[in-house]
Amino acid sequence: MLLPSCLEPLIISQVFWKQKKAFQLAEDRYAEWVLFAVTEGRFHYRIGEAEGEAGFGDLVICPPLMLFEREILEPLSFHFYRFEWNTQPESELPVVIPLMDRSRLASNYYYLERLSTQPADDVKLARTGHLLKDLWQMAMVEADQARAKHRGPIETDVCIESAARKISEHAFGRVVLKQLSEELGQSPVQFTRRFQAVYGQTPMDYLTSLRLHKAQTLLLETELTLEQIAEQCGYENGFYFSRMFNKKIKVSPSAYRKSHRI
Repeated sequence: MLLPSCLEPLIISQVFWKQKKAFQLAEDRYAEWVLFAVTEGRFHYRIGEAEGEAGFGDLVICPPLMLFEREILEPLSFHFYRFEWNTQPESELPVVIPLMDRSRLASNYYYLERLSTQPADDVKLARTGHLLKDLWQMAMVEADQARAKHRGPIETDVCIESAARKISEHAFGRVVLKQLSEELGQSPVQFTRRFQAVYGQTPMDYLTSLRLHKAQTLLLETELTLEQIAEQCGYENGFYFSRMFNKKIKVSPSAYRKSHRI
């Protein structure tokens, strides 16, 4: 994936949609560039010849005047940006950019969601614009690292992308990664290497990031106990969930809830 380093997005507007069950328009064309930054749920998209599903961690970009067809598959929360570039892109940009640093991404989305509750003014627009630029910088850094590691752009791997979708669809229930590797006719080690080549992380880390992102949301927006959150996020018990949360987020679930709630 090649992302021009000279490009920088300039915000026009930003809106946060939470738990949207259906789009008002199944298709639309926009006068400006638009971006859907998905924080929860999944939707199907078709933009030009590109078609697929997008979920948490995906940035979906549609150029001006291009038909954007979409259908929500699971209740969708996303940040909707209208923007322009500081300079005209010299080549076609990817329609979907997956971001791998889920901890940093969750932090950005946390602040964006909080900003969405504030009255619209120049300060709010500047701050949401700064976070848009930060999302783009994350994408460029990850793309550069991938090229350096593989000495060239990562090729699309349809089978691995399908496996990632299955992980996302069943992330909060019983996920058997060994079964996924068997479906691809590969050993668990081969599957892990192939998955990491595409997504920059192991299947287990990918699964964990999805679970912990949901856990962060539940900690901040509900009064559920740790045992209840563990159950909803696919963990056997509160103890194991707390240990995993502390290991990845670097703070206990209780401390996270206490320090981040407003």
